[in-house]
Amino acid sequence: MSRTSHYSKKQRSLLAGWFFPLLLILINCVNVSAQVCITDLVTEYQTAPIGLDEAHPRFSWKMAAADHARGIYQTAYQISVEDENGEEVWNSGRVERSTSLNIGYAGKSLEPRTTYSWKVEVWDQDGTVHEQESTFETGLMDASTKAWNGAEWIGGGEDDLVFYSHAISVFKGGFRIQLEEESSSTKAAFVLGANDVRLMTPHLNILGVNNDMDESYYSLELDISGLETESGIAHFNIYRVGYTPEDSNEEPMYSLEIPTEIIHNENKYDEQQIWFDVIFGQLNVYINGMDEAHRLNADPAGLPINPHGTLVADQIAYPMIADIGFATSAGQKARFSDVHFKNYRAPSNVIFDEHLSGISASIFDGLDGVQINDGSYLIGGEGDVLAIADPGRNSVPMLRTEFNVQKAIQKARLYVTARGIYEMYVNGERVGEDYFNPGLTQYNKTHMYQTYDVTELVNEGQNAIGARLSEGWWSGNTTFRGNHWNYFGDRQSLLTQLIITYEDGSEEIITSNPDEWKFYNDGPVLSGSFFQGEIYDATKEASIDGWSEPGFDDSDWKPAQMVALDGTTYSGSVQETDFPGWDTKLIGQMGNNAGIVKELTPVSVTEIRPGVFIYDMGQNMVG
Repeated sequence: MSRTSHYSKKQRSLLAGWFFPLLLILINCVNVSAQVCITDLVTEYQTAPIGLDEAHPRFSWKMAAADHARGIYQTAYQISVEDENGEEVWNSGRVERSTSLNIGYAGKSLEPRTTYSWKVEVWDQDGTVHEQESTFETGLMDASTKAWNGAEWIGGGEDDLVFYSHAISVFKGGFRIQLEEESSSTKAAFVLGANDVRLMTPHLNILGVNNDMDESYYSLELDISGLETESGIAHFNIYRVGYTPEDSNEEPMYSLEIPTEIIHNENKYDEQQIWFDVIFGQLNVYINGMDEAHRLNADPAGLPINPHGTLVADQIAYPMIADIGFATSAGQKARFSDVHFKNYRAPSNVIFDEHLSGISASIFDGLDGVQINDGSYLIGGEGDVLAIADPGRNSVPMLRTEFNVQKAIQKARLYVTARGIYEMYVNGERVGEDYFNPGLTQYNKTHMYQTYDVTELVNEGQNAIGARLSEGWWSGNTTFRGNHWNYFGDRQSLLTQLIITYEDGSEEIITSNPDEWKFYNDGPVLSGSFFQGEIYDATKEASIDGWSEPGFDDSDWKPAQMVALDGTTYSGSVQETDFPGWDTKLIGQMGNNAGIVKELTPVSVTEIRPGVFIYDMGQNMVG
C-alpha cells in the first residue's frame, strides 16, 4: 500500500496539538518541588486515546525526578474523572498505595462517543502532592452493527476479485477439451505457469535458468494415442519446461494412465472435463468427475511438480498460475472451453473466466493458432501452436464518496474498519500514521475498528472520502499452509461512518453504502500481500490523480456493492477445528497499531554493477 512521506500543513497543526501540551509537562517537571513530576499518563496503555470501548478503562502513570534524584517514591494516589460537561463521574478518593499501573475505573457507566478528562494526584515520600491530567474518548461501545447507523460493508462484486496471476501459487482450475475427430487429432494441452518473472532473471532464482518469453511453462496434455496401441490406454501427460536445465517438452514429468472406464475408443472424441488443484507445487488431476475414482494421481497429497521437490512448510513455491494458454503439435486440433481458475479454499469462487458466450475481447485475441467460436477456443494449425497470454485482471479495491458541509464544525470522528486492511483519505489527506488496520484478530469472533479525529480535515463546502483496501490477514497468503489461503474470505470490504458534530449541537452522519459510494479496480496497486509483496503499475497513476478529493471525475467508477459474509467467506472443513462460524463482535482498537518508529538514512551507497546498488544503513534490520 502506498504511504505519504511528508507532513501537510494540516498534519503539522495536528502535531502541534500534542507537542505543546507535552512541552508544558516537561517545563512543569522542572519547576515542581524536589524536581518531581508525573509523566506518561496512559489509558489502556495509550496516550490520550480515542475510540475506547472498555467499560472500565485502566489508568497508569510514572514519576520522574530531575537529575536522577534517588529516594523518590509514591505513597498514595487519587484519581478523578470528569465528563465533557465538567461533571465528576468518578473519584477514587485517596488510596494509600504505591501502585501506578492499571488502576481500573470504578465510576458511573461511561457514555459512548464522549471525551473524559482525568487527573491523578500523587503523594510522594514527603507528603508533597504532584498532579497531572490527560484525556480519553470512548468509542461506539456497542459490539453489534446497531451503533453504525446503517453503514454497510461495501466493496466490489464477484467479477471484481483481484487476480494477479503471477502471485497465486494455491488454486483450483479446470477446462473442457474435445479433440477434433475430423483431423484424427490425438493430443492437445492446456498451459499454465508460463513466463514466471523469477525464471527470466538469473538473480531471482536458484535453479540456474534465464528464460526468454514463452520458454518456461507447465503443460497438461490429454493424449489418446495409446488407445490405438496394444495397451489400449489413454494418458494424461504433465510437462515442465524451462524451470530447470533438465526440463523438456519432449519427455513428460508424469504420464498418468486414464482408466478405460473413463476414456475409451467410443468416447475419445467426446468432450472431456479436466479439473486440477495446486498447493505450492503439489498437483491433483481429475477427469470427468471429482471423486477418488476420477483422480488420476494415486497419492491424494498430489504430484510434486515444484522443481524444489515435495511440499514442505516454507519452500519457494512453483508454479504460480502466471501466464496461461494452449499447446498443440503440427496438424493437431482441439476445442477448449470453460477455462477457469478458482480460489482453493471454500467457497472457491471463480477468479478467472472469460465468459466466452458474451465476450467482446479475449486475452488470446490475435494469437496464432487460436480462434474463438461458439463459446470455445479452437486451437491448432499446420505448425506447432504455443499460444500464451496473461490472464491477470483487476487491482486492489478503491472506494470514494462526496458530501457537503454547510455549517460550522465542532468535531468530526471517522469510525472505520475493513475485511482486509485499509487506508483512508479525506480531501486528499491520508488519515492517521498507522498501517495494516484494523489489525489481526480471529475475525469470526472479534473485529477491531479504529477511530480518527478528522476535524481538521473536513471543510465547509464539498468534501470527499476515499478508501483503498488490500488483503491483510483476511485474504490471500497468510501462513505457510496452502489451505489457509483466503483464511477468512476471498474479497475485501469497508465499513465506515463519519459523524460530524456541528457547533449548534446537531449531527450529520455519512455511512458506507452502495447508493452513495463508488468502486474502482483499475488503479496502480495491482496486488498487495504480506507474503507476495506489492505490485505497482505507475502507468495507472494518472487515472486516479485526485481520486480522494472533491470534484474528481469518477465517471469511470461504478457503484459499490454490499459484500455479505455468505458466499464470500470460509465455509466447509479444510482441516479446521476452531472455525465454528460467524458471531463477530466489533470492538474499538486495543493498543497501538503498526507505525513508523524510525527513519534511517544510509551511511553509504555502492553500485556493485550497473543498476545494482547496496545501501549500508548503518545497522542490522529484520522484517
